[in-house]
Amino acid sequence: VQAQGDTGTLVQVGADAESGDGGDGVSYFGILLGAVTLDGWIVIAILMVMMVISFFVMFAKGVVLSRTDSANKKFQKVFANAGPDLLALEVPQQDTRNASLGRLFATASTELRKRVEGSGAKTVLSAQSIDAIRASLDAVVVRENARLNSQMVLLTIAISGGPFLGLLGTVVGVMITFAAIAAVGDVNVNSIAPGIAAALVATVAGLAVAIPALFGYNYLASRVKNISADMAVFVDELVSRIAERYAP
Repeated sequence: VQAQGDTGTLVQVGADAESGDGGDGVSYFGILLGAVTLDGWIVIAILMVMMVISFFVMFAKGVVLSRTDSANKKFQKVFANAGPDLLALEVPQQDTRNASLGRLFATASTELRKRVEGSGAKTVLSAQSIDAIRASLDAVVVRENARLNSQMVLLTIAISGGPFLGLLGTVVGVMITFAAIAAVGDVNVNSIAPGIAAALVATVAGLAVAIPALFGYNYLASRVKNISADMAVFVDELVSRIAERYAP
């Protein structure tokens, strides 16, 4: 009897249920963002700053590595066509500025001129002199590797620290939600679900920071490794040519 007629009190049909627009068009993301607490916004803001920094580092480092790799390939062609007299090889300033191999050759040329100039037509270098030149080149290789790996630590911080910061925001948000429920004393799904869902936004933000940084770091690290291998091979080749030309 209560269900019959328009004035029935057992079942009532409202306009929102008939329209099917999901609650006056309010999106799920709007509900989540509206339920995020102040501590959650602080964590998300920190994560957004980390994301901006990591993307800037990936872009800037990618440009530097591309220029270095391209300049190294050009210098390798010039060095391969050089004659036995390495001091006669003229290296353009642009190659020296952009190519790590060019800077290695410039260091070797400087060390070689210190020992060759003024020694007569037939110059002979001792094994100690060749070892000293190699030591100078090894020092340059160390500095070049440090330059190539600079700012990469920011990506590792984003990879390892991003998810932990997101987890911290989630845990704090869940704690606040349960504390609010305990204070009110009303336990139901409508009071728990928005707070828990909003707390998980911080975890999503942490993963959004860490995942692109992880892919970018692995790609950049592989390029740095290739350039470092080229420098190690070039040092061996350069020292071998110096030994052949100036050995007793």
